Amino acid sequence: MDTQKCDTFFSTVFSKGGLCFSLAVLLLILLYTKKVEGFDEREKNNKEFTLVVGKNIYDDFYSKIYDSLVMDQAKNDFEIMNVINITKPTSNSVFLDIGSGTGHHVGQLRDSKYDAVGVDISPSMNAIASKNYPESTFKTGDCLDTMMFASGSFSHILCLYFTIYYIKDKKLFFGNCNHWLAPDGFLILHLVDREKFDPIIPAGNPFKIVSPQKYADERITKTNVNFNGFDYKAFFDFKNDYVSLFKETFVPKKNGKTRQNEHVFYMETHLEILTIAKSCGFKLIKKIDMVKCGYDNQFLCILQKI
Repeated sequence: MDTQKCDTFFSTVFSKGGLCFSLAVLLLILLYTKKVEGFDEREKNNKEFTLVVGKNIYDDFYSKIYDSLVMDQAKNDFEIMNVINITKPTSNSVFLDIGSGTGHHVGQLRDSKYDAVGVDISPSMNAIASKNYPESTFKTGDCLDTMMFASGSFSHILCLYFTIYYIKDKKLFFGNCNHWLAPDGFLILHLVDREKFDPIIPAGNPFKIVSPQKYADERITKTNVNFNGFDYKAFFDFKNDYVSLFKETFVPKKNGKTRQNEHVFYMETHLEILTIAKSCGFKLIKKIDMVKCGYDNQFLCILQKI
């Protein structure tokens, strides 16, 4: 069942009343927990298999489909609106978006008449971002490189959508952000409750007004999506209290190699991360619950340089 069909189906069901609501939720849970027929068998029998790790994940292939997997305009609007309302940027403000991806936050800030720069470790992602927003600036680089920007270059730094969890040396990260920020500058972090957040990616959740996690007996950690050229499966593997693996598998419907991306997330608790930030010269101004844009147990943390 593709996303468009799911949306149509649930719109029809919900018009019938409360009983149908419960049935729809149960069906939704089944949709996310069942295996796509033949998927695992094809993966098992396909001898041509490619494992991609680290920064190599964000190559031309993945960059071209990235927005189809995770782009959510309502979430982006929520983030930008709260950043602007709380931090009150001026015409002199300059934003840096770390892990800028396909460029949408930078583009949206520019549309709001603010100066914004994106930085991403992936040249392929920056190529897509530059195509999406040709008048914006996107730089290829590593946020752990202290010399990438001069001291006091920015009034705001964004680090959104799990970017902080790719970073193992968070003390160096926060130190760099402090160095790059002007006095009283703001750092905006996306943090999640590791034990409770919904690991289903946006492409696998067409029904965003309620999380299937609330109605499942066990936490759903798998996503299955049927694309035109391949089947997509994702699995969040919570290995221990610190390291988690996010595994994505792409199985072509015709000839070709099965590909698996293996993302490594370093997921300290909120308290641990914010304690590191404090030791690097930041204070927490506000913690915003993202439940209003459909992201339960996920938060925007507004930090300020002190």
